[in-house]
Amino acid sequence: MTPSHTTRFAPADRLDRPEVMAQYRLFDNLSMHEIFKSVPVIFLVVNRYRQIVCANERFLEIVKAPSVEAIMGMRPGEAMGCVKALSAPSGCGTTEFCSTCGAVRAILDGLGGEASQKECEIALEGGAILELQVWVTPTEREGEPFTIFTAIDIAHEKRRKNLERTFFHDISNTASGVWGLVEELLEEKRAPSKERLKAIHTASQWLIDEVRSQKKLLDAEAGFAKVDCEEVLSLTFLRECIALYSSHKPLGMKQLSILPDSEEVALKTDPVLLRRVLINMIKNALEASPSGGHVTAGCQMRRGMVRFSVTNPGYIPRHVQMCLFQRSFSTKGEGRGVGTYAMKLFAETYLKGFIYFATSPEEGTTFTLSVPLDLEGSAT
Repeated sequence: MTPSHTTRFAPADRLDRPEVMAQYRLFDNLSMHEIFKSVPVIFLVVNRYRQIVCANERFLEIVKAPSVEAIMGMRPGEAMGCVKALSAPSGCGTTEFCSTCGAVRAILDGLGGEASQKECEIALEGGAILELQVWVTPTEREGEPFTIFTAIDIAHEKRRKNLERTFFHDISNTASGVWGLVEELLEEKRAPSKERLKAIHTASQWLIDEVRSQKKLLDAEAGFAKVDCEEVLSLTFLRECIALYSSHKPLGMKQLSILPDSEEVALKTDPVLLRRVLINMIKNALEASPSGGHVTAGCQMRRGMVRFSVTNPGYIPRHVQMCLFQRSFSTKGEGRGVGTYAMKLFAETYLKGFIYFATSPEEGTTFTLSVPLDLEGSAT
């Protein structure tokens, strides 16, 4: 042993290298089960049929299984309670949606002899979402192929990044709207009208509201925020959103109009969050439309709720439809685009409504947002 040295906290003594090597040899035959118990991440071994052969205690805690024997022979998605896996006659990995699952794809890579790392989202029964970073490593025992599967929960990190990206996107939309209105005033020869000044004042207030709303959203993710309700008029509000967006985003050869059957309905809701959803619906529809395309927006009273809709002539391919509301999904590449996940988050978690879409090559794509007439009443 190397003689001790001065220390102000932990002991400073060390073993010499030969002594360390001797201890290293003690772990040449370290039991797999000892490793399973020690790691705080999900640790599985799956066979060539993607069935669980071994699982550690962390995985058992997550899936609420009393023992490894209780889940042995299941596939990972079945043990976790994935709604897609449980709805398929042949189980985990066999549905059309499974072709986009990072966990299944990684396991297949491992069984093919390749180490792999992927992200996946697993929708669970009850509506919860499990987000994982997955690593797989191929291995072999007595000529039989297996895959070592490890994973960590990345939901908090993904949520934070998504909310930050959404915030900067949305505040950029509003700030650009203010800039566009001011630029128009500077180009005019005559004194600005009262209506134009009022529009700038309103847009500036929206900008302040969105800055304040970011803290509220982060608090809501932690489970202790509340929405701030005001009374708004549906058609007036929709027109204001369209005016704000079009004031800084020239439509070019595209058209944007309000459906003639739109209704003016008074509702009590959080205007900041409602505006963020509607402007993103409008923006995404225009971006998905070809040159010369016509986007329509409208609002009606339906079944005791206010329904906002935005339609564009584009069609969403099937493989994109399957991923559209996933938190990390974007058709614009890594780090780009707000993604429809943010729209769904705001609409369903905070506005107590729901959002969905319908798409076909013949009819184009319509996103529909339905919100209650009284958000405060629906939240109680």
